[in-house]
Amino acid sequence: MSTRISLDRKEFEAFLTENQALVERSQKLIEKIDILQKANEDLEKELQAVKEKVESMETTVNTEVRQADETLRRARGTIARLMRESEKHISQ
Repeated sequence: MSTRISLDRKEFEAFLTENQALVERSQKLIEKIDILQKANEDLEKELQAVKEKVESMETTVNTEVRQADETLRRARGTIARLMRESEKHISQ
């Protein structure tokens, strides 16, 4: 039992042309996806590098803040001691 199908040549050629255009468009989209994936990977690497740099900077800033706090604490202690000694001298 064979079935025969007949097609209009112009319709078939139009179908082939349209199909070829879709294939070409699909290939361009696949190329674009590849480019975007590469760009995404590059951006992820750059983001990771920036995060690491920020973490390093935060550590440095925290250390410097602690050192500054310690310096201020000592300076306040020195000022308080000098004020007490000055008051002693003034009251004598």
